[in-house]
Amino acid sequence: MRLWQKGIVIGALTGFLLSLIQKDERQHVLDRSKQATGKMKQVYQHPSDSVRQLRMKLNNIMVNMDKFVQQLDQVEQKIDERIEDKNEQ
Repeated sequence: MRLWQKGIVIGALTGFLLSLIQKDERQHVLDRSKQATGKMKQVYQHPSDSVRQLRMKLNNIMVNMDKFVQQLDQVEQKIDERIEDKNEQ
């Protein structure tokens, strides 16, 4: 690791440790760590469910992206029509 990279890592760790001085921040880190651990256990114990959920979310994203692209096409078409109307006048 280069010196500047070590400095970044040391700075990040120092900042993280200093932030843990505050009780509410410590509690937040603990809570989020427990949630992450629970989710990892769920994925490990039920991998097929996790894959199915991921596929469903990706499918939903694709459907929404298709709708978005269609809306952009409609906007582009309207803009083109207005430009043509102005050019004809």
